[in-house]
Amino acid sequence: MKVPLQKYWDIQKRYLAPFKAQLVLLAILLISGTVLQIFTPLIIERYINLATQGIALQDLNNFFQTIGLPFANANNIVSTLILLASLYIVLMFIQQIASLFSVYFSQNLSWSSTNMMRFELTKHCINLDMTFHNEYKPGEMIERIDGDVNTLASFLSQFAVQLLSSLLLIFGVLITLFTKHWILGLAFTVFTVLAILVMYKMRNFSVKSWEKQRETSADLYGTIEESLSAVEDIRANGSVKNAMRKFFDFARNNFKAFRRALIRDQLFVMTIWGIIAIINTMVFAPSIPLLNNGIITIGTIFLVQVFAGMLLRPIFQITRQMQNLQRAGASIDRINKIFDTKTKILDKGSQKFSPGPLTLEFKNLSFAYNEDDYVLNKLSFKLNPGKILGIVGQTGSGKTTISRLLFRLYDTKPDDGFIKLNNTKIEEISLEDLRDKISYVTQNVELFQASIRDNVTLFDKRINDQRIVSILDDIGLGEWLDKMPEGLDTIISSSEYGISAGEAQLLALARVFIKSPNLVILDEASSRLDPVTENLLEQAIDKLLINRTGIIIAHRLATLEKVDDILIIDKGHIVEHGEREDLANDPDSQFYQLLQTGEIVELLK
Repeated sequence: MKVPLQKYWDIQKRYLAPFKAQLVLLAILLISGTVLQIFTPLIIERYINLATQGIALQDLNNFFQTIGLPFANANNIVSTLILLASLYIVLMFIQQIASLFSVYFSQNLSWSSTNMMRFELTKHCINLDMTFHNEYKPGEMIERIDGDVNTLASFLSQFAVQLLSSLLLIFGVLITLFTKHWILGLAFTVFTVLAILVMYKMRNFSVKSWEKQRETSADLYGTIEESLSAVEDIRANGSVKNAMRKFFDFARNNFKAFRRALIRDQLFVMTIWGIIAIINTMVFAPSIPLLNNGIITIGTIFLVQVFAGMLLRPIFQITRQMQNLQRAGASIDRINKIFDTKTKILDKGSQKFSPGPLTLEFKNLSFAYNEDDYVLNKLSFKLNPGKILGIVGQTGSGKTTISRLLFRLYDTKPDDGFIKLNNTKIEEISLEDLRDKISYVTQNVELFQASIRDNVTLFDKRINDQRIVSILDDIGLGEWLDKMPEGLDTIISSSEYGISAGEAQLLALARVFIKSPNLVILDEASSRLDPVTENLLEQAIDKLLINRTGIIIAHRLATLEKVDDILIIDKGHIVEHGEREDLANDPDSQFYQLLQTGEIVELLK
């Protein structure tokens, strides 16, 4: 079994590996700054001792020789004091420069490495099956992907390096104090060991509290996203107060969880500072008799004071890193939980489609979203290449489920029948090729806050502008595009250049033309449009279905005029299936009755 810290090292190695050069440079800068922190107080010690005549001039000359200043002569006290002060200023300037660059490289490294994590986490979520996405709200996923990763941003790049530099500073200070006198070195060593032990014992003090806070934060973002998505329905039904009450409930829970975690966090810090204050007082006690007995100088007393404060910084930094470790631990657990979620859609297929329309076959197919609650029951039908199938049924009859299964957004059980495309089971076809050769257009078009070009190509930079313009002209959006002030670069989701529902549907069809699939599924895209736009859309659909297999989920009779076959389903069962012309001329068929009544809803009553 792995030790608790193993997961932190694993995730650091994984995401910092591509940035080894930056990590080494950051380590050099931090170590250099640490060495200078230890060295500069020694200069001040000599300065004080020389100013008070408490140091032998020969000893100071030896110090100059050690640091590489053979030209310096301590016999002239005033010039030597100026030299020491100048040396101190220069070294402090270098130390600040090193600190500045270390902050820059640290931030750059943290964002570069965590951006990789964001990318992998987003890609993993997109590739998960729909059961996962049905469980989590989009707002909650935003908080998990961005919020939890932000928590790791500074920790990921700084923990190991800062822990190393802090330990190096502690050891450097202790060794220096031992060279001054073993009593000072021993006292500070006991102080440091006790402080670190206390911190280690309390390292997990607030982990659960921060984990709970991240969960309540995700719930809050989830309800915000949910309310904003349904703002029209909320306002139209007079439910603003109820929505706000729900928001305040989640916000209150998040505040309480944050307050609880913060209090435990601060209790941890206060405990550490209390222990440090007590032990620090005990450490200064040996300095007084050593000074009175002439064993140490006033400069050494100053050095002890500086080093005491200097030891507090790395110890406190280790404390903060331990706290960051706790917060990061909660985030890493949640991130790993997502990474550990395995998709039920396995991409083991290798078959690819040849050009041209596809043959589609459903054979004894049953499917249930929940165990034994079947939405489709023993569905069997075949659609020949180049033919168009019209699917008719009430809401909840299983029409949309057929589309989802074709895309393998869900998978059926091995003993619940199968779906074949060109006589090949869809599980044997690569997911990339399967989803590349099938397109689905619904009534609700999702547009991105991006340019017309990116909305049509879905951010595929390989598609040239000439092809995009040609397709938009072909489907009737040429004049609309000419009115756009920046052409294909116009951001269409802004309020100034917003688009109508009809234009959005035509853009959705443009995406399909760009993709050039073998099978097209249309979910009555023209049902809510004005006659002029509907006519444009119908013409575009006619062009789209040329030399392609098509499925049209019908909500109106007019749509069924262009189909070859009719499939009527009710509660997952096939009510009727056959060629449109045959069914339309058969007085005993339900489709014939549908044509007489003129409304689909009458068919299944």
